[in-house]
Amino acid sequence: MIITSGKLKFKKIECTPNKKLRPTSSLVRQAIFNILENRYNWSDWCSETHLLDLYSGTGIITLEALSRNVNTATCIEEDSCIFQNLKKNFFKLDLLDKVNLINKSFFEADLKKNIYSLVYLDPPFHRNLANKSILYILNKKILKKNSILISETEKNYKFDAKLLKNINLSKNYGNKDITFFLFD
Repeated sequence: MIITSGKLKFKKIECTPNKKLRPTSSLVRQAIFNILENRYNWSDWCSETHLLDLYSGTGIITLEALSRNVNTATCIEEDSCIFQNLKKNFFKLDLLDKVNLINKSFFEADLKKNIYSLVYLDPPFHRNLANKSILYILNKKILKKNSILISETEKNYKFDAKLLKNINLSKNYGNKDITFFLFD
């Protein structure tokens, strides 16, 4: 996999073959960051952003964000084998000082309140964790005011009725949807 833009553009990362992984394609990554820039003025606030990347997998979303000047990030990946590959990618690019890597369930991680202004959520599709994860985030009050949460789900995923008012944009890319939520 290759980082698509920013100061790390064209840097390669490792993606160890694993049936549990569904790395976000370069096309979808570029679309996400184009939307962040053009709809949400990313360049005005990214340098002050602490990203929370849940179910991080290879870490490619965080690497793309760091490449585009996000300040710091927290990556949470429960699977130990996938986590080792994730850690290796940040080490290889000398970015361990910019990221907090957590190898445990998101629901067991000790997260600080009111710190995250951008969240990327890409849970395993077969476990139906998107609703549960977003509601948990809101319950724990870890978001800053005016935060953006981006959720990658299977196509036509049904979000909890409590969350529908926060959906700002939803785009379909083949068999997956990318949904942008705004939280005041």
